[in-house]
Amino acid sequence: MHDTPVRLDDAAQRSVTGLLARLESGEQLSREDVRSLLGPVGEALATQAQRTAARVNRLRRRDGELSALIASTRDLVEVRDVQALLKRLVDRAHDLMGTDVTYMSLYDKDIDELFVRASRGTVSPRFPGLRVPAGMGIASRVVRSMTPHWTADYGDDDHFARDPEIDAAIVEEHLRSLLGVPMSANGEVLGVLFAADRAPRAFSGEEVALLSAFADHAAIILHTARLFSAVTEAADRAERAQARAEHHIEAMNASARVHERLTALVLSGHGPREVAETLAESLGRAVAIADRENRLVAATEDGVGRWWTQGRLIASAVEAAERSRASGHCADVGARGLDVVAAAISGTSLLGLLLVGEGRAPLTDVERRTIERSGQIVALLTMQRDALTVAEERVRGELALDLVSGVADMDALERRAAARGIVLDQPWTGVVVPAPDAARRVLLRSLAAADPRWLVTAQGEGVSVLVPGADPRVAAEEVRRRGGAAAAAPLLAVASRSAAPAEIAPVLAEAWECAGFLPALGVADGAFQADDYAPYLAMFGADGARALAYVDRMIGPVVDWDDRNRTDLAATITAYTDSGGSVTRAARTLYVHPNTVKQRLERLTALLGPDWRSPDRVFRVAVAARLHRLRHRAERTR
Repeated sequence: MHDTPVRLDDAAQRSVTGLLARLESGEQLSREDVRSLLGPVGEALATQAQRTAARVNRLRRRDGELSALIASTRDLVEVRDVQALLKRLVDRAHDLMGTDVTYMSLYDKDIDELFVRASRGTVSPRFPGLRVPAGMGIASRVVRSMTPHWTADYGDDDHFARDPEIDAAIVEEHLRSLLGVPMSANGEVLGVLFAADRAPRAFSGEEVALLSAFADHAAIILHTARLFSAVTEAADRAERAQARAEHHIEAMNASARVHERLTALVLSGHGPREVAETLAESLGRAVAIADRENRLVAATEDGVGRWWTQGRLIASAVEAAERSRASGHCADVGARGLDVVAAAISGTSLLGLLLVGEGRAPLTDVERRTIERSGQIVALLTMQRDALTVAEERVRGELALDLVSGVADMDALERRAAARGIVLDQPWTGVVVPAPDAARRVLLRSLAAADPRWLVTAQGEGVSVLVPGADPRVAAEEVRRRGGAAAAAPLLAVASRSAAPAEIAPVLAEAWECAGFLPALGVADGAFQADDYAPYLAMFGADGARALAYVDRMIGPVVDWDDRNRTDLAATITAYTDSGGSVTRAARTLYVHPNTVKQRLERLTALLGPDWRSPDRVFRVAVAARLHRLRHRAERTR
């Protein structure tokens, strides 16, 4: 139940309205700004207003960067002249990064050298056409490693080989800090894109990621422009050729039109199905698109289902996909009506597959190139969707992390959750999944995409998942099922009891304690509920090794006897204690005669001593027997 809201007077409403307007504008606020708008307010409110203003400003900046990246595609795909395209690309990068200078060096693989072909913000006459010899400068390091490189102060950095001409141009331009990222398409290095400032500075991770994303995007556009240029040259030659060459020109033009249609589809927000249908219409063949895990995403005919067996792409198609990924071209399959596969790649990263069925006639060279270019469209579509997914996961992950930390302001959390369509004011079940560093990112992405109602974040030694309302045991089993499918390995999922948002942090801590306790007993796979192991945690904490030592100390002779004689006296202890010391009820539980139970009890007395059935001792022995049963069950399932 909430208290009846207090109505603000007109002056207070104007103050709050002014504050919200300043927040909406993305303007940074100081404590003095907050107090000038709201009057004398507490330190907590002033601090929260500052933090909210900073977050709004950061989100507006991210939105602007993403909008600029997408908007540049609409502009650049219309440019056919390569030199004009280079200039436009550099201009876009300059506007996006906001640095003093932006320039692009194209790579000539035949002589292993780079040449500056376009720049923005330069004043030195040395820069246009500047040659970078093999192995010299930051540009060569970027080409060799295919990774970004930067220097905070070029003049003081001795981690790369220098060339006098390059140094002279840099000094003449007064450049100090430089960031270079690779431009590559279909596994081929096209060049290096640079952002530079005339003052020493370090480049942030966000700046490196932003320029790298634009470089990948620019490389695809530049590669496409070069292909269009090649098509135009072929068309000029074909006009002077005979009928066969004229037919070839028409085929190339048709390929270009298909490519333009596919590009327009992606830019207008359409998805994989529309891309597949457009290509299928052009080729007169069945077309399917698969994601980076080879799972079917879109198809134009029901018959393409033959290309998968029990959800797995057929082996011959997987092998062809690897050949295509390595070569950057279509690879033949010729099985189950599947003709060729083209890998959708960015650099060396596989982003999906384009699968084309058999037709009445073999594919022409032009049709193969059309399929390969369409693979680039699939790659662009995947990158766009990945960017949106990463942004959404980041926002939801930050919300989840603040919730499980237990220190965030609940009112602020509820407002942030409501903005994402999440009802925070309800019971939540926390499920913790331990995972090594190498597998944590894949697990995090998989669980974040598993259910839009879940809140997922990295925490401690693994991942925490908040499931709204669900029964803890059901929640643990569902998280383990979804996560195990992605990890393809044993997975341990431990659920807390359901709790209100403000109580999530402590109950989740109990689940993490249980997740740390179970592996020491040999339990590395399965779905569990922390409350089931609360007594053991109370006795031993998260120290599973201490629990095992307790088992050895209390019933070690019984365990040794069972191992040597292939008996199960430990189970007799559990049945006997569970039945309240009744031989008859224990016999029914074990499905044996009461005399057999008596004989086993005599053996236990011989192993444990005559007082093992005293009230205090039998309690300890029973606990040890239960722990042993848990360890023994885990050993049998491995």
